[in-house]
Amino acid sequence: MNSNIDKIQTLFFNEFAKNKIDLNQTFILGISGGPDSMWMLNLMKKKNIIVACVNYNHRENSDIDQKIVEDFCAKHHIKYELLILKKEDEKEVGNFQKIARNQRYLFYAQVYKKYDADCLLLAHQKDDLIETYLFQKQTKRNPSFFGIKQTNKLHNMNIFRPMLHLWYKNEIIDFCATYNIPYAIDYTNNLPIYTRNKIRLELKKISNLDKDLLAKQISEINSKLTSKNKEIETKYLFFEDSFFSYKTLDFNDKDINEILFMYLHKNIADLKLSKNKIESFKKFLLSQKNYKAFLVNDNTKVIKDKGFLKIIKTPKN
Repeated sequence: MNSNIDKIQTLFFNEFAKNKIDLNQTFILGISGGPDSMWMLNLMKKKNIIVACVNYNHRENSDIDQKIVEDFCAKHHIKYELLILKKEDEKEVGNFQKIARNQRYLFYAQVYKKYDADCLLLAHQKDDLIETYLFQKQTKRNPSFFGIKQTNKLHNMNIFRPMLHLWYKNEIIDFCATYNIPYAIDYTNNLPIYTRNKIRLELKKISNLDKDLLAKQISEINSKLTSKNKEIETKYLFFEDSFFSYKTLDFNDKDINEILFMYLHKNIADLKLSKNKIESFKKFLLSQKNYKAFLVNDNTKVIKDKGFLKIIKTPKN
């Protein structure tokens, strides 16, 4: 059995090596108490880690999840930070997933800063990648990348998902059973109340072999998107080199919306953009009114100044 866990551990740590992530760094681990995150915590328990756990109080037995995380951390002398949220108001129930995600990442960012961490580890696995792709397709999204990226940045955090290309959830549950890793099951994940949940339930009917074929398709789609994104990046850099002179832009270019998206996304932190917002921004640039301002969000606007674009921060009222 020891040789098996050694092989699993090597496979897991190889993901860090592939992404040039030093295992001697300080890591924050986002741990929910579910099988995926508890398995990741077990594999990382001897490293320099701090656990960040959120209890959303979204269901009556969520304290069990919290207790599992606390007990594991106490047993293995692991530092942990806990955020306990009040039960959501009725009016917020429909938005629960979005609200929970925002609160979770803001908490992670606080813990990350407190411990001067180098990287946040999240326990997304292969089912999550496929589920996200299917969600994007069903909701007619047109992202620059399908599924989930293994590495990204948010709120000044380096984020890494070491299990994203390694295992499916049923494999992780088997590992937890074999190596006696405690975990909780969130029964709300199996209720068909959100689009993602419905997709998750459908995925359970598909074999891992068939899911592997789907994952390969996603990888091929992303390879093509990567080539396209490099073209767009080149065009964006030309725009950037002009000090954002909008008169250098070709508004008939097939990639103009993506170039404008890149301009706003690269220069305004944590920005959410819709297709309609990009279209409105394009109309603003084509307008003959040189000093007209375009409101990006509550505290940011873009102005046209003598042929150049400038981003202006405005204080919130």
